[in-house]
Amino acid sequence: MTTEPARPTPPRRSKKAEAQQRGSRSGAQQSGRSRGPRLSYDDWVDGALTLLAREGAAAVRIPRLCEALGVTKGSFYWHFDDIGRLEEAMADRWSTTQAQVIAELATVDSMPIEQRIEAMAAMLVDRNWLVEATVREWSRTRPQVHNAVQELDRKIFDTIRAALAELGFDAETARLRAGAMVYLGIGFIHGRASLPIPTHEEVNTVITLLTRPAP
Repeated sequence: MTTEPARPTPPRRSKKAEAQQRGSRSGAQQSGRSRGPRLSYDDWVDGALTLLAREGAAAVRIPRLCEALGVTKGSFYWHFDDIGRLEEAMADRWSTTQAQVIAELATVDSMPIEQRIEAMAAMLVDRNWLVEATVREWSRTRPQVHNAVQELDRKIFDTIRAALAELGFDAETARLRAGAMVYLGIGFIHGRASLPIPTHEEVNTVITLLTRPAP
């Protein structure tokens, strides 16, 4: 089983933002000075994701974001037509980052069973849970984010199901156990604020139950 890591999605700048950049570059050339926005496109996306994780989806508004980053609205409109364009870029960035999870999962089938269990457990525990939980909550009201979350969950499910099938489980059992493992991960995301946080050893025990065939 091989899965290639997703390539970063190119920035989604609107025609209006591109025209603004061309006009500003032209003006800078005419004046003999090199001028540019105080923040890069990536700075805005990273800053918005940080604000999302820290203060929630309600904080992702142009005035609050400009305040948090210490810039004016003009810098925002250098890169984006509106907040919707920024949200699309945030969803793309999150999806690209999470694609690394899939790439790591794709390597477990070549490991001995003990290392495979440990790797799956680490992927469930060693994640940025605050960002994960906030993005999933945000996806309830943002279709583009919702689609990105769904796509990631499907890819993780398919990867785990294929790994379990290679371990010798029949198709139906692999499907059920893969579903249980994915739901386990989602439960870790949403339950950490109110439930005891499992240790690596406890997660290993659960993963062992799901990945080892019955004697």
